[in-house]
Amino acid sequence: MKFEAVWTSIVQVFNVLTFSSPGEGEVSQIPLTDSIPASKDVPFEVHYSNDDVVPLRTGGVEYSYMSTDGPIVGTPKNPQDGAGGGLNCHYPAMPEFEPCFSPENRGCWLKSDTRTIDINTDYEDPDLVPKGKVRNFYLEVSEQPISPDGTTMEHGKVFNRTYPGPWIEACWGDTLNITVKNNLRYNGTSVHWHGIRQFESFHHDGVNGITECPIAPGDTFTYTFRALQYGSAWYHSHYSLQYGDGMLGPMTIYGPSTANFSSDAAFRPLLLTDWNHRSVFEDWPIMLDSGEAPQMTNILINGTGQFGWGPKVEKYTLWLNQSQSHMLILVNTAVDTTFVFSVDDHILEVIEMDFVPIVPYTTDHLKIGIGQRYHILIRGLDNPYEAERYGNYWMRAVPARKCSKFAFGPDEQMGIIRYNQSLLANASLHRPDPLSEPPLYDINCADEPYDKLKPWRPWTVGNPVNINPDVEHSALPNNTRYIFDVGMTKSGGPNTSTPYIPDDEPYTRWDMHIAPFRVNFSDPTLLALDRLDELIQQPHLDVITLPDATEDQWIWLVITAPDKIPSTGGRTFFPAAHPMHLHGHDFALLRQSSDNWYDDAENPSDLGDSRFFGPGNFTCDNPLLKCDNPPRRDVVLLPATGYVIIAFKADNPGAWIIHCHIAFHASSGLAMQIIENKERMKTIMESDKPKVEEACRKWRDWHANPMNLWDWNHPKHFQDDSGV
Repeated sequence: MKFEAVWTSIVQVFNVLTFSSPGEGEVSQIPLTDSIPASKDVPFEVHYSNDDVVPLRTGGVEYSYMSTDGPIVGTPKNPQDGAGGGLNCHYPAMPEFEPCFSPENRGCWLKSDTRTIDINTDYEDPDLVPKGKVRNFYLEVSEQPISPDGTTMEHGKVFNRTYPGPWIEACWGDTLNITVKNNLRYNGTSVHWHGIRQFESFHHDGVNGITECPIAPGDTFTYTFRALQYGSAWYHSHYSLQYGDGMLGPMTIYGPSTANFSSDAAFRPLLLTDWNHRSVFEDWPIMLDSGEAPQMTNILINGTGQFGWGPKVEKYTLWLNQSQSHMLILVNTAVDTTFVFSVDDHILEVIEMDFVPIVPYTTDHLKIGIGQRYHILIRGLDNPYEAERYGNYWMRAVPARKCSKFAFGPDEQMGIIRYNQSLLANASLHRPDPLSEPPLYDINCADEPYDKLKPWRPWTVGNPVNINPDVEHSALPNNTRYIFDVGMTKSGGPNTSTPYIPDDEPYTRWDMHIAPFRVNFSDPTLLALDRLDELIQQPHLDVITLPDATEDQWIWLVITAPDKIPSTGGRTFFPAAHPMHLHGHDFALLRQSSDNWYDDAENPSDLGDSRFFGPGNFTCDNPLLKCDNPPRRDVVLLPATGYVIIAFKADNPGAWIIHCHIAFHASSGLAMQIIENKERMKTIMESDKPKVEEACRKWRDWHANPMNLWDWNHPKHFQDDSGV
């Protein structure tokens, strides 16, 4: 190992994000003036020396106050996250409101004489969401070696020369313009804003082959959407396996919380991920050849890990204050691993999952699947030196059993919680490792317990509009079915029309409907809506069309994981749990079960749960289904050999993909697309359609030149996976 050649992980870059000069409705990067007093007794009105331009950050102190042009809500970023301080949330279009967000009242955001915008506000209704600022961001995609754990991975692909990418921060109700430039040599790219609802902005969802063509090398594309939800998420490439090589970063939309925590006590998101020292594009042929996901090498927290012998950087560290409540944001950005998170001798209070505020509950460990996010509170111990004499505690990210695959056991003691602030102030002082021991807890592959995930603002789910009680599922056309079986199918091979390569022999791939999924980069679905009947006839596009429904109507889907070869033959299933992610919606989880859906053909007495769910039983009258405020989120773990039943409102027209978030499974084909309210889609995207068409023209021009492709001698080899 050549240590002089090792690149260190770069994790804190903020100012490179905002790129434009301040203009009408834009956020400017102007330092906070002396107009804001050091005292917490902030006056009702604060004036700025620079034409009342609102600064981007509060200078390290959390303030909420009134400006001459509207309320300003200060956000509680911990000072450890840099001198930039918290973000100002500014609402110049709402001068009649004043801020009410504070350490003593985290549930409130803005209030006026007639209305309060708070944790109870319906964020699904854009008219009720506060009207924020326009914020502009710039991301450049490039290639570089990276070494987050001390061993160099030569084929890194990153945003703004950092891994993870820069932290995108915005406020509830803001509009985000994010320009992405692609500097990759052989790859297109597209960027998905994971969990963002994209209400009436489906064409900015960032899924190449569905909502856009890939961004060609040398080209740029600007994504625009409004932050109707609040909480935390991540952004990542949705071009094949790219995000596994480093193309990801955190995103936080500031808003109210369901529990109080201390001032300036919210840490940057903790991105938990598995990691390999090979590129995922080197791992992909291993998957094709063996039919199994490659083994991972290590675990990282925010791009920090340790591997092998020799000198090492300190583990990722957070510093807590005694007796104070701090907020941690957990995001699983892994390729193939579910994690169990804990902090020795500390209790975690869970207050939000994905983008859904929940009724708080406490636990000593938290299970978090790929793509899932949690906001948690952790209270500093009253006497941290009593339980552990140095006041240091292990922060653990343990791979869940049967939801992970490592070549050998990675370091599970992935981070450190410290209390001795003198060590923070003086880096030359010796920082001893913790001596704490973990509690005993279950690390089996699963989501958090169903009954604990109670949304704060309740939903009552309605009966499905897409299920006819008088028609058996087997009698439905493929594009109107609602039960989907995850399995594996042999596809491709000589003299076949299946658009997969290599074509020397059939290869086994994952699927969830008709065939393993595969997009056409150059012909995205949203530009082919007039040819939808033609798309439906192509099995590898796996198109599901929903009836033209209203926002008060519900769509129900069943996703199963059979534990044996179905009696019809042709498909197999390898028992594995799958984190299933739906774009464009939070979904209600009506049922999540480890019981088998289908009868056992070899043992007639072993009946599956499908007998409880004939077409006439898919209603809220079925006692096995929870329609009264069920858990809701955008990623759910499909249990191995089990099933999930989900429901979402038919209120967001678009071409949405639902897929497994194990990157190798999605690339293998475990995905399908859902067309919701097709006719309304055309109207919504009318003004932006020329921009999408121009990006496609540039992509097609670039792709048409074989010399641009990674295997220019064999252009057919360019896309050897699903593309998503």
